[in-house]
Amino acid sequence: MKNGDRYFLSTEAGDLIIAKLSPKGYEEVSRAHLLEPTTEAQGRKVDWSHPAYADKCIFVRNDTELVCASLAQ
Repeated sequence: MKNGDRYFLSTEAGDLIIAKLSPKGYEEVSRAHLLEPTTEAQGRKVDWSHPAYADKCIFVRNDTELVCASLAQ
């Protein structure tokens, strides 16, 4: 999800990454682990649920919980 000059990226490991993307490359600004992956795929745990965004928050879920994290600031 693009936000200004940064992007919010959600990983299958349950991390939220804020990064800058340009033709010169990838620059990770910050990373936060939001939830544990609970689905088994190819011998490893993953979270393949798409995040939702509303009111300056990200909502992510796995098979057991729903997490809301603020994206303000």
